Amino acid sequence: MTVEELKKAFAKEFPKYYKERQYFTLNEIKGTPLKDDKATLNSYGINGGDVLYFKDLGAQISWRLVFVIEYFGPLLVFTLFYKFPQFFYVDYKAKEWNLVQKYGYYMILGHYIKRELESVFIHRFSAATMPFYRVFINSTHYWIICGLMIAYFLFHPNYQAVEWTENQLYVIIGLFSLFEFMNFCCHLTLRNLRPSGSNKRGIPNGFGFGYVSCANYFWELCCWTVFAIFVRCLTAYFFLLVSFIQINAWAQKKHIRYLKEFDGKEDKLMYPANRKALIPFFLQVAKRGIQAEIGDQKKK
Repeated sequence: MTVEELKKAFAKEFPKYYKERQYFTLNEIKGTPLKDDKATLNSYGINGGDVLYFKDLGAQISWRLVFVIEYFGPLLVFTLFYKFPQFFYVDYKAKEWNLVQKYGYYMILGHYIKRELESVFIHRFSAATMPFYRVFINSTHYWIICGLMIAYFLFHPNYQAVEWTENQLYVIIGLFSLFEFMNFCCHLTLRNLRPSGSNKRGIPNGFGFGYVSCANYFWELCCWTVFAIFVRCLTAYFFLLVSFIQINAWAQKKHIRYLKEFDGKEDKLMYPANRKALIPFFLQVAKRGIQAEIGDQKKK
């Protein structure tokens, strides 16, 4: 019997706990988790007399749908402020948007339409679902910090735009477009490394992956850096800072997983030792953490 067959049998007996809500561990509550649905129970060393502990993960929602909901926020909020500013500002007097406001709006539209399309057609997720309540937490970053906080001040009647020259404008838009393209190429690379319906990982290469484990995150940070510099809005810099903190945390965890999974043992590939987690040539926190962990295990 496989783990998936076990979950289906459990769901048949207890319909409330559909497969995605189930979490089993072996012999104790914090025991070995049965994570791989395709693995057999024998592969986990389960014998007669062993006990499986069940945990309800709660109501679930698909990762893909969560991404679509998250990225829809800035598209909606920015469009409302751009098209109907009279509803958001007291004594608003109609005027034409300046170039920074126009291009800032188009940059947001371009970025999040791209992200919506990637979520639907490109991304392959290692897990099918997440707890439903997480959609509200995750959406705060996009709907409030990016959408509401940036849009309100960018389109405010008192907003003073930087007077960029024509050549400077070309450079800014060019860099933003380049970084978006590189981010897209990274997402295609990651997709091609994961067969459909699996949670397998490979070692990505090209488009910045030769320097960092999470090149897709790096290029996204580059996009938001250009955007913040372009609009010169304090809330845009705040969004950049919050994004960096969150993305760096994700990158460190993914970097550690790469180092553990591709350790060169048992015919596995060896993960390139020169790669950083997020920023080329910097932020090698994860690797030092791994080495310290290995050292501690040796002492024991």
